Amino acid sequence: MSCLSTTMASLPDVPAVPFRRSMPLDTTTRMLAPFLDRLSHEELDAIPYGVIQLDANGVVRSYNRVEASHVGGIPRPIGRNFFRDICPSANAPELFGRFAQGIDDHKLDDTFQYTFSCGDTPRRVLLRMYYSVRTRSVWLFIAKPDGSPLDRNMETVMPMIRPTPSHGIDLRTPRVA
Repeated sequence: MSCLSTTMASLPDVPAVPFRRSMPLDTTTRMLAPFLDRLSHEELDAIPYGVIQLDANGVVRSYNRVEASHVGGIPRPIGRNFFRDICPSANAPELFGRFAQGIDDHKLDDTFQYTFSCGDTPRRVLLRMYYSVRTRSVWLFIAKPDGSPLDRNMETVMPMIRPTPSHGIDLRTPRVA
């Protein structure tokens, strides 16, 4: 597997950080899970997978650019019920059943193949569902059936992802021992 790397050296005051563009879905979502609820709309749009956040009632709270472009460029359906208004084909036991069980159990981390038939043509995907305890919401990550990103052309959006300081350390100032 060939992974391309890029740096963010063009950003002012941010050290160069390598980013592997072709990380598999499982790796990407495990890295993002602790930060999902804190990502801005721009940062969600920089993720090369489809990303949808649903509240406990199935209402869309976040919907990234990649997913919007893969369902025909529809406007982001924030505030609408995903299972009733956006994609009625998702109201099936293999997807809605897992969603409802995850909400009831307050835990969900499952990856499976699914076919959305909410548009002109059916769309086979690899779907990862993740329950966020902090916001009591479910995140859907959508990839191609082989787990690869939906959007491989990340040249323009990757510079928008900036490393965040951890544990109060400012990455812009050098540490002196």
